[in-house]
Amino acid sequence: MSRRSLVRQLIQEDNFLDDDERKRFEEFAVSLDNAIVNQYHSTLSELKSLFDPLNPDKDTISSRPVTRQERMDSEFWLLQKLSLVMEKANFHELPKHQVDEALAIHAAGEGVMVSVDTKNYDVLKYWALGKGTPVIIKPWYNRLASSAFYRISKRTPPNPIEYFKRVVVAVRTKNSPTLMLKMFKEVPVTALEQLLPDGKIQMTKLDQGILATMISIGSLSIFVKSVSYLADLKVQWTLIAASVTGLLALNAFNSYKNRRTRYMVKLSHMLYYKNIANNRGLLTLLVDRAEDEALKEVLLVYAFLLTQRNSSTLTSETLSTSNALSVIGGLSSSDLEHKIESWVKSKTAGNIRFDSKSATNLLQDFGIMVDSDDSLAVVPLDAALLSLPRKHVSILERAKESDLEEDYDKVYFEEETSYKLKDRKQKKHGWK
Repeated sequence: MSRRSLVRQLIQEDNFLDDDERKRFEEFAVSLDNAIVNQYHSTLSELKSLFDPLNPDKDTISSRPVTRQERMDSEFWLLQKLSLVMEKANFHELPKHQVDEALAIHAAGEGVMVSVDTKNYDVLKYWALGKGTPVIIKPWYNRLASSAFYRISKRTPPNPIEYFKRVVVAVRTKNSPTLMLKMFKEVPVTALEQLLPDGKIQMTKLDQGILATMISIGSLSIFVKSVSYLADLKVQWTLIAASVTGLLALNAFNSYKNRRTRYMVKLSHMLYYKNIANNRGLLTLLVDRAEDEALKEVLLVYAFLLTQRNSSTLTSETLSTSNALSVIGGLSSSDLEHKIESWVKSKTAGNIRFDSKSATNLLQDFGIMVDSDDSLAVVPLDAALLSLPRKHVSILERAKESDLEEDYDKVYFEEETSYKLKDRKQKKHGWK
């Protein structure tokens, strides 16, 4: 649900806001958005500064060489702070055992075995957002035919494919000075290896068995024919057997090559069509998403707590935080989260798990909510508008950036040899 859609839904919801509150709720949302953006601006500046010495797409040069120790420090703190932003953006990090299991040798959808050696990476982290199974609507005759087939053959229908809605991966290959950040959409849960620059494709056990059997039979037939020829015996069937098994082996190998090509096409499709953002641009996208999620969470918490107000109303003379809280009812955090989860499900038909902690902390920082004996309460809308900061983002508030020279101001020019050297290093990694 987008921010605009959420504000509209809250304003139009029956028995939520009175007429005066509906008129001012959009103003409250805009003021709240400005306040949250101000908080996240320094976060984005810091992430960009930390990522600068690790950026593989960097087209500027530092005024001094960056040491390995400085790069390692930047990488450590970048990943630490990036994990916090991911959490704010409602991404969750996939645990190491799950990543290792997903990258171990396994059967891919195209009839080949794929694997990734995690020892080739110094940094390998995955974050995922949302997981679900898309509903595939088939014509009734297809459903009938499929049901009849599995009933007659007594086979079990394949499990539907689960997808991550968004996946972010942080990768640094062995001994590489740069860190790659990438985001993808609609990634199958069993296809995490497709997001990496390095991997291995090999035959299935069945294909290996068939190919080994055909080669063994062909080799044995040629051996028998050779012995028969040397013994001056006319045994023609060995030549026929060798030819047939050779053709079968060639067919099995060609079949594997075709399946391998189909998998590589799927890999290319993933990298070209489902890649959303990379490196420095990804940092901006993630911070924007964290801002959006924070705003939506705070709006939901404030709106649902506001609906707990008593029948009393505030006058302009009593519009202060202390007096305002006396006429606003409260909710426990668990009741609040349950109400929000139920409301979102009624609007989107989606199941969510809502955590109100970060939203309540923000509201407390702005001085428009108090937590008393596990009872959360907010001030009325007019008082909340007075409490929100109206300070706009200024260029003077930006964190100091590294002393860099623009690409067109360089005192030297890049040479073709540097490009070729980079290409040779990149060719050490890749799908084989």
